[in-house]
Amino acid sequence: MLLGGLDRTQPEIAAQLEELASSGSFPNAMLFSGTACSGRMFAARRVCERLGIPDENVVIISDRNHAYRIRTALELYRRHRNTSSRNFLNECIAVLLQQYHGALIDGQSTTAGKKKFSDAAEVTDILRDLESSDEATASKTADRLEKALSPLMDSNRTSSISIGQVRAIRDWCSTSSMDGAGKFVIIEGLENAGDSAVNGLLKTLEEPPAGSHFILISSNAGRIPATILSRARKLRFKDADQDMKRYVLNSLFVDPSKCDSLEEFFLEGSGINDRLLLDAAKALLMKQPMDMSALVSELEKNQGWDRFFKHVQDQLYLAFTEGRLDQRRTEYLMKAVNDAVLKGRTFNQTKRLTFDYVVYRIQEVNR
Repeated sequence: MLLGGLDRTQPEIAAQLEELASSGSFPNAMLFSGTACSGRMFAARRVCERLGIPDENVVIISDRNHAYRIRTALELYRRHRNTSSRNFLNECIAVLLQQYHGALIDGQSTTAGKKKFSDAAEVTDILRDLESSDEATASKTADRLEKALSPLMDSNRTSSISIGQVRAIRDWCSTSSMDGAGKFVIIEGLENAGDSAVNGLLKTLEEPPAGSHFILISSNAGRIPATILSRARKLRFKDADQDMKRYVLNSLFVDPSKCDSLEEFFLEGSGINDRLLLDAAKALLMKQPMDMSALVSELEKNQGWDRFFKHVQDQLYLAFTEGRLDQRRTEYLMKAVNDAVLKGRTFNQTKRLTFDYVVYRIQEVNR
């Protein structure tokens, strides 16, 4: 299979990446754009494998909510305990663990942030036990793994890339690797980063250290400065369609008819009631009565804050396109929501504070 099976879900992308990998001259910077669950992170990791880049030479910085995928993967492993479910679990956890690469520890400004690097090392040790688990020990190992992962995948503390991480990356890329292999930095969600981090990354991309490569993953490339986009080779991933959903879920021994999309599969697998969150976002924008305490309880129970904020942003755009909200108020609210989410990530504040601010601003405009 080409690039670990990417040819089955994104054949055109797989062919282009294989050509680049075979050319012996992989670009210094690439942009993988597309919607959630379209395989962008999977492709980035498969590129590193195809080029023979060891894990210690790959750093990931991402603002994604890992809990959705990891909790779903844990449940699948407990249910099936086969090679497919174990590989899927390993893949989901590997993306998280590579965010705790030693190169980034100096980019952490707090003691709690540094402690997570030792927590990540504990998870790595348990993963080794998972490889050798049999039917009798698999469940206990999965329980240990979930407990160890808890402080790392807490979506209430999801952060975007910081200027400290940008500096740490540049310092790391500037040092020679023992094996002479290249170094890859995968950055997801750059569009949500602050100006200082973006400007710092731009300087690195303008004069990239020898042997360093950057893959940017974005769901909204239009929000990334043109100065950065001009330095990256762009690949647009097609949306996850029904064929992709069937292929992925069948490989995991999951009935594809049980959900409408891959995103729904991950959300429901982690306990997120996405319909409730969508209905709440609609009610908030349309000034309909809603049980705020029940909504907060649901958000706190399964850490669905980020998903709710996305629904609010989508509903704002929909209200504008349908003429229910004028341009001035739409721009004001979009900026208020985006700024609140970004501030929460930058200053590592609880999502409840961001939620209260977003609700207040929308209710203020809707009076």
